[in-house]
Parts: sequence; C-alpha cells; structure tokens
Amino acid sequence: MGVNYSVKIDPTNYLVIGAGVSGLSAAEYLLVRNKQFRIMDSRGLPPNAAKIKNILSDTQVCFGKFDQQWLKEADVIVLSPGVSPHLPEIQSAVNRGAELLGDVELFAREVTKPYIAITGSNGKSTVTTLAAAILQSQGLEAKACANIGEPVLNLIDDKSIDVYVLELSSFQLETCSSIRPHAAVVLNISDDHLDRYASFDEYAAIKQSIYSNAELKIIPRDENQDESFTASGEKISFGQDAPSENNYGIQQDGVTRWLVRGEQKLIKASEIPLMGVVGELNVLAALALTDSFVQDQAKALEAIRMFKGLPHRCELVLDCNDVQWIDDSKGTNVGATASAITGLDRPIVLILGGVHKGGSLDVLIEAVRDRVDLVIAFGRDKQIFIDALKDIVEVIQQNSLTASVEYAYQKAKPGEAVLFSPACASFDMFSNYIERGLAFQSAIKQCIQRDDDGC
Repeated sequence: MGVNYSVKIDPTNYLVIGAGVSGLSAAEYLLVRNKQFRIMDSRGLPPNAAKIKNILSDTQVCFGKFDQQWLKEADVIVLSPGVSPHLPEIQSAVNRGAELLGDVELFAREVTKPYIAITGSNGKSTVTTLAAAILQSQGLEAKACANIGEPVLNLIDDKSIDVYVLELSSFQLETCSSIRPHAAVVLNISDDHLDRYASFDEYAAIKQSIYSNAELKIIPRDENQDESFTASGEKISFGQDAPSENNYGIQQDGVTRWLVRGEQKLIKASEIPLMGVVGELNVLAALALTDSFVQDQAKALEAIRMFKGLPHRCELVLDCNDVQWIDDSKGTNVGATASAITGLDRPIVLILGGVHKGGSLDVLIEAVRDRVDLVIAFGRDKQIFIDALKDIVEVIQQNSLTASVEYAYQKAKPGEAVLFSPACASFDMFSNYIERGLAFQSAIKQCIQRDDDGC
C-alpha cells in the first residue's frame, strides 16, 4: 500500500533496522504519521516479512543484507533491540551524523499519559505483570508492554489507557534517552548479555540509566546500586529487612511473617502466591511502584492474593509424595538460578544446563553450597557447571532434559524440591524457554504416569 504521498511528508529519512515485532510496530507507527522511511533486515526471511511487504512498497524494503546506501542516507535509525548498536555499519552511520534510537525512545517523545518502568536482570516480567494487576484493581486501565506483551508503539494511540507499565531490557534502554517515568526500578543486576557489552559495568550503567529522569526512584535495599543514578529525587526503598518510615519491607511478628510499609502490616507472606524470598521482594517492588496510584489498599492486596505468577518462573508444577517440582525455565542466567535457589525453603535437586551466557559462576556456587543436595547437568555447556560445582556437591551429567527429569524422579526424597532452573539459554535443544519449560512439565508427568506408586 505504501505511504500516502498526498499528505505532506516530514523530510527526515528514517531507517528501521530489524523486522521483528518491534520493527513491525515502528514501521506501522511511522506509516500512520506519514514519515518517510525504509526498513531492512540482514535476514532473508525475517519473522514479519509478509506483513511488512503487504503494507510497504518494494522500494521501502530490503531483506537479506544491510544496504550501505540506505545507511548513508539515513537521518534517523530506529534500531530493533535484537540488533547491536555496536555493529560497524551502524557505528559508521552514527559517526556520519545519523541519530540512533529505538521504539521506546519514539514512545517516550510522544506519550502524554503516565508510565512506570521496570528493569533488572531477573524478575522484571513478574513485577511488571503484578504492577499492572494492582493498577487495574484501582479501576485504572493499565497495560503491561514493551519487553512483555505488545510493543509500546502499538499502544501509544490507545486513548483508553490510563497508565503504561513498561518492562525494559538493557537492549531497549541503550537506545533510549528521553524516558521520564513516574516511577522506575532496577530490581537487580547480575552477569547477563556479556556477549553484547564490553564489561559488566557497562551493562549495569545501562540498566541504571532508567533512574536518570524518573520522578520516583524505587530502590532495592538488598542490591548494590551506583548512587550517582539514585542520589537525587524522591525515593522509596524495599528489602527483606524491617523498613524505616514509609518504605517497604518484611517484619516478623512471632511466627508470622508480614510484608509491611513502615510500621503498617499489609499482607502475610503466607498469603502471597509467589514462592520464597524472591516472591516477597517482587511483591514489595510492585507495591512501591504503584504506591501513588493506590487509593483502595484492600483491593490492591486482593489483587496480589489473586495473582498466579508467570508460567515457567518458579512455577510449582505439582507436589507429588511431598516432592515439589518447580519449573523455572525462564531462569536463563546464573543470577536468576541463584535467586530461585535461595528463595526456596527446602533441600534442592537442581537441574540446569543449556547455552551459558557468560559471566562468573560465583553467585551460583555460593547458592548451591548450602542448599542443593544434587545437581543434574545437561545441554551444550554442561561441563562448565560440572567443573564449577563438582567439589561442593554431587553432580551428575545427562544427555537430555528428559533423562535429567527421570534421574531426578528416581533420586528426589520427600521434603525436597526438584528445581529446573537452567541458568542458560535454551537454543541448543529448544526454540525458547517456553518450549523448554513445557518439555520439563511433560517429562515429570510421564514419569508419574508410568509409576504405579505415583501421585
């Protein structure tokens, strides 16, 4: 269909790089606004090739390569998160004067409604979804978007939305300088994506940039943060300890553990559906982020009680003969797996493995040392984990996830938890973490069905 040239066109030459979900949304956004643009992708058949070719003319589309002439002519490059800005051809365009930004930056420059922003190495999808549920309990139309749900540009013209809830990855933040969220949080920072960044410090700085222009900074007391990002402005903190003033935390009252704000008891830890200390911290973060929007606290707390968590994120699949089977396939880095381990109050049989994403294993070693009885390793990089853990715990290697589950089924004892938290990406054996998690769930159910003494 192409651009409607009967309407005056902005002379700026936009170039969208990447034809995935965010690239398609950026193209549709620019099309509606009558911007002059092209889209290209180094893949010959990107995911949305058919949709893009249906709405754009052939002269606006280039798949299978990066067109050097288009890069030279671009005034603004709209870069998809999956494409590294460090690629030489993109850096050359920037050096020639092209502005580099992402879809979230386009959103931030135009949005007029309030939004909150969540990032972190682990837990951000859970906190984003729960924060949206709390806002909805207050009668607000709230949408979780960006790195979860729909791309932000798909929703920018939706006049029914009262509050946007943005989950933001480091890839999105590195091309975004204009975000001014009502409230923002960096949940945690652990080694991840070090194949993309020159150092951990660079990765951490990109994450913490979310605080730069935030009206309200939500600070985790249990994490080390660079104070240059959080020194000024209004702040609320949360953590595992008893809080001061109007901050959020945990209070032990006899045998009862409470989530509290200052001295005010909010909800018993036993009433929240998320597992362990990590679950408690995620709830506290969501409460702090939505603090200024909540008028009916009872409804907000009921939304928490009703929240079921996210699939494949410390999800209790079943409890069979007092052995808990937990699917944490979304645990794709070492920090996520360490958090999952420390969040459980049972001895653990740990299944891990896949494609290691780089970084130190120290935090995993410390978590395993005191809490894990047995490690079962599989996947491409299993030897990395075997070598790191063999001196502190029994480690068994298997050739597949199914074989790992079957071994765990034979060895797990009543009172233990079998935790599938891979600490790795999935693409050596699976399309994504979802397919991997479903395979884990299927394997344990097959074991139980074969066993006459099963549940």
